[in-house]
Amino acid sequence: MTLRLSPESELDFTTSAIPGGSLIAAVYDRAYMQLSDRGGASNAVGDRWAELCAEALFTSGPAYSELRTGAHGIEAATTARLDDIPEIARLASRNKLQNPDFLMIGNAGDAQTLWAADAKFSVDTARSKQVSSDVVRALLDLGDTVRGLLPPLVPDMDVLDGVFVCPDYPLTHRLLRERRGPRRATVKNHEVRFLTVTPDQFREPMGQLGLQAFFAELDALPIDPHQSLMLALYYVRLARAANGCWLDMTSPLLTFRDVPIVDESAVEANARAMATMRTSAWGLVQRWNDVAEETRRQRAAVDQATSLPINGKLLRAQIEAAAAAANVEPPSGSRVRRLLGSWYRGCIRDQFGPILPPVGNFGAVLDELGRYARSLQPELADATARIIDELVAESAPLAP
Repeated sequence: MTLRLSPESELDFTTSAIPGGSLIAAVYDRAYMQLSDRGGASNAVGDRWAELCAEALFTSGPAYSELRTGAHGIEAATTARLDDIPEIARLASRNKLQNPDFLMIGNAGDAQTLWAADAKFSVDTARSKQVSSDVVRALLDLGDTVRGLLPPLVPDMDVLDGVFVCPDYPLTHRLLRERRGPRRATVKNHEVRFLTVTPDQFREPMGQLGLQAFFAELDALPIDPHQSLMLALYYVRLARAANGCWLDMTSPLLTFRDVPIVDESAVEANARAMATMRTSAWGLVQRWNDVAEETRRQRAAVDQATSLPINGKLLRAQIEAAAAAANVEPPSGSRVRRLLGSWYRGCIRDQFGPILPPVGNFGAVLDELGRYARSLQPELADATARIIDELVAESAPLAP
């Protein structure tokens, strides 16, 4: 039987099944958050929230009119999405600019207005400068990459400070109200717009519903994750933690341009197989993490045995000497190291393959890796000279 709790009671509901002893404590639990992020939880939650915000902001009509209103009370007539265009992110990063997710265009009488809106699932990560009018003006100065997404802008338009779109759920409201603790909101209430979504609406496209249901069954908490976004988010993150453990246990020990692919059915099957004793979902994931740690140590040992044996100072001197001889700008040392590392790692991977865990007699494998890596030293010197020469040939001549 589930409880009907007030928002405050839901946050403070205590149980030993959850890290930290309560739902709000789990948000501050470093082990839980770090483990979930090994499976990409924060990125997945952020991406899903951005999609939900985009759907709402691009929907006209009274249902979302308040959401489309800026901090100065003006409702947007047009929305432009920026976060799904990689070139904008690259330009903003290159110019050390914030990159809000949306630009909103409205009218106040005869005046055209423009402001930023940013999707923030966690209001404590919001900072006013991220949506400031200065940021918007700087983005417009980047040229057509941004301006091309907008309707024609008049020269005397009003560029205003923007807003954040956050989930309308208990944690957002508590952080805005109390403003204390290790994570606290710094933005003002008038800078926040609330979007209401159901737990199932939030998590269904993210997958792993079967694993999340199994975790909820293990815990048997008197709160319904289909009604509580806070609890649904907890199980989304826990499922991602399971992904991270599974990937750590199954991915190659000798990695080289490998793209991790999660087999969700295998993750769920492993989780069910590990639940051989009475445990909470968090307890199960902790045991899984302990088992995966041995494979992580082996992968770290392989990385150390096959690390690129290059002295950075000597490499820099070699690059500068070659560039000076050709009278060109010296190529980036990090680029030389990156290309050289790719060649070196590729040679070792060609010799040994991916080395998939579990590995019997790991010590002997590690010794063999070390011997082969050392045997590459003569070829490494030739490869270093070749890569530097190729990059120097592409470099711009020194200015007179």
